Amino acid sequence: MQSSQPVVVQRQRPRGLADAFGMLLIALVAGWLLVAWAIVKRPVLAIPTGVFVGLSVWIGSHDAAGIVIYVVVALGVWRLAHKRSFQRLVGGRSRCWWRRLWVYERRWRSTLVLCGLGKRYRLRESVPRIRRVESSAWRDRVLIRLVAGQCTEDVERVAPELAHSFGAEACRVREHRPGRLWLDFRVRDPLTQVIPAMAVPDTVDLMSVQVGLQEDGEPWRLRVLGTHLLLAGVTESGKSSVLWALLRGLAPAICDGTVVVWALDPKGGMELGPGEALFARFCAEDFEAMADMLDEAVAVMQQRTRRCRKDGVRLHTPTVAEPLILVVIDEVATLTAYQPDRKLRARVEHSIGLLLSQGRGPGVSVLGALQDPRKEVLGNRNLFPTKVALQLDEATQVDMVLGPGARDQGALCDKIPDSLRGVAYVRVEGVREPTRVRSAYVTDQDIRAMAALYAPRAGPGARLAAVMEGRGGDLVMTAEQRREVDEMRAAWRTGGEPS
Repeated sequence: MQSSQPVVVQRQRPRGLADAFGMLLIALVAGWLLVAWAIVKRPVLAIPTGVFVGLSVWIGSHDAAGIVIYVVVALGVWRLAHKRSFQRLVGGRSRCWWRRLWVYERRWRSTLVLCGLGKRYRLRESVPRIRRVESSAWRDRVLIRLVAGQCTEDVERVAPELAHSFGAEACRVREHRPGRLWLDFRVRDPLTQVIPAMAVPDTVDLMSVQVGLQEDGEPWRLRVLGTHLLLAGVTESGKSSVLWALLRGLAPAICDGTVVVWALDPKGGMELGPGEALFARFCAEDFEAMADMLDEAVAVMQQRTRRCRKDGVRLHTPTVAEPLILVVIDEVATLTAYQPDRKLRARVEHSIGLLLSQGRGPGVSVLGALQDPRKEVLGNRNLFPTKVALQLDEATQVDMVLGPGARDQGALCDKIPDSLRGVAYVRVEGVREPTRVRSAYVTDQDIRAMAALYAPRAGPGARLAAVMEGRGGDLVMTAEQRREVDEMRAAWRTGGEPS
């Protein structure tokens, strides 16, 4: 039954000037308290705050606010007109300050205590302190000072928790000096997109050949002179991308003859065949010829070693007359583990072992690629100073390729998805932590064009000097190379020049 009494609707009393003034006063007090808290946390903020207060007293708050607006507009125009200089002088520093204050310091203590990095002593709990923050578009680098009783491994164990806590995709720990560590927080991944083939350089630095990008957006460079390289990864993981990107970076040196490539492709030439014109030596089917080629590389190495010892040289300097010899073996397991001829297999293993142990100084480098990193497949894998691990099947294989502790340091090769072919982790001799990288993708068309443009020039200085040095058995040459050798030997006998 409905009531006959009218419903009285109570209307809110309109806010008066006193209420508005009270709310404004509360907002001002809260704002100044926030400014005071920020100045206590960051004393450097006292400078702009003091400048604004001084301007307000001197010329009035209205004019001071106008000046601030003009400055902000000018900075915006500067950023649009010349973004690089703005980022270097203003934007980068502002981002570092903001990320340190708002992302890390705001919840630093509570996060580290929950992650188990707090140390209690005499009723006081201490955590590692932030010393510096560097920020870029791809990552944040946080330099921390450890608490007494902590080590690098303590922080590495909780790196995934730190990444999730601070909203990063991953966290990597790198040693700076005793008691201080860098925490690399990847906030964006520059390696998600396919990297097109790099431009062929005008000059080649054999100590630093660009083959792709690192996870911080910087170029990924590989050393070729004075080292050996191991590429390991499952089928279709991108080993050929790394190999061809490296050869692309070496193309001018291959063309002028300061680098010669001896290529062994036990899979019948399917991988290296498209670039055969770039190689001074190439074997694809004859395993006996491959063993002979490795023996000849050992003979050249030993001859150069004697000369270097006599001249007091520890690292060979490549020249046209004595170039760097890069021995490329596409699938090492085919020669070392799956070769049914035991004598032939023993010859290959012996030659590879000698090259890996003695070839760095005299300028005979080995680049080996394999899918199975077990010791039974390649017993000398620890003799490769530079190791590149792409996608792998099992977590245990990561340490097999990169060395002990690599996976604990963030090299998650077993978690690289199929969509990121060419993504790898690299460990270089002398550097404790592996680096995440992605190689450029060199298409078949790029390979054919490169082979046509940068094929070694005819003549002994470019293609045959290294071949002529061989004393380890019959030389494996094409018919064209054989004709050039015969012409050169005939010229040498008569004292003239080859035609």
